[in-house]
Amino acid sequence: MQGARLSGRSARVGINFGSPGVFRVKKLIVCTIVGVVFLFVGLAPRASGTCVNPNSILNATYGWQSEGLLASGNSPNPKIGDFIPSVQVGHLTFDGEGNFSGAHDTKAGGILGPHVDSGTYSVNSDCTTGTISFATGIGFTMSIVITSGGQEIKYVSATTGGVSSGTLRLMAAAPCSASTLSGRSYGYASHGLIAAGNGNGFPRVGGFVPFADAGQISFGADGSVSGVDNVNFGGMVIPGQPVAGTYSVNSDCTGATTMTIAGVDNSWHFVILQGADQIIFVATPSGSVWAGTLTKE
Repeated sequence: MQGARLSGRSARVGINFGSPGVFRVKKLIVCTIVGVVFLFVGLAPRASGTCVNPNSILNATYGWQSEGLLASGNSPNPKIGDFIPSVQVGHLTFDGEGNFSGAHDTKAGGILGPHVDSGTYSVNSDCTTGTISFATGIGFTMSIVITSGGQEIKYVSATTGGVSSGTLRLMAAAPCSASTLSGRSYGYASHGLIAAGNGNGFPRVGGFVPFADAGQISFGADGSVSGVDNVNFGGMVIPGQPVAGTYSVNSDCTGATTMTIAGVDNSWHFVILQGADQIIFVATPSGSVWAGTLTKE
């Protein structure tokens, strides 16, 4: 009876399943289904995300910026007051074959330490994760994630004795000069620590006063820097502090400012990122732990 009802409905709408037109419709449906199946089968291998030569993904120079805490001594289960605050700013060049070189400044406990870097790196077959291992310094190792199609590298420290993370971003294309920044203005918002007292002896976290600031800085064609800084220092707001000084740019797209904020030395070492759209910096005077990013206005 059910079959009769369905046959009856077919008869009422006037469909002749034996006609050539209906055969063509059925053939089209079959071809469409087969095409969709092949489409998904064809996509399957790409979903695995394997690379023929994973290390070749990193073949450029990146600016490096991070912040963290260094453990003091070998005390078990250290608490926040046992750590020394630190920031790093520098650059690393990857050769596409598993080797890198570069340089960076570490500001640990208010003391600036320059470093020349070299080592090896390894990108996993997923094309995204891997490690960067320093042969210099303390033998620091990063666990990395490559993002934005290789535009950035995120990392966390894989070395005991510290708590740190950061980002590597593509640098500006060398050669650079003062004209790379001439006539440009940048805004920034950052945070840091100022040592209470003279800042000697690598003070722990509890020996610092925290601050946050935001401002604007302009690079003149005559080699001058000018701007304004608004700071919240330990909960006290100090707006409109003048920024004044000079700057220089090296051919490798690093540079330095010699400048004051409200008459106090706050000079920087900096790295120019891709397109000069951003600049990362670390403050060089003793007694502060301060790094940040300038973004072009």
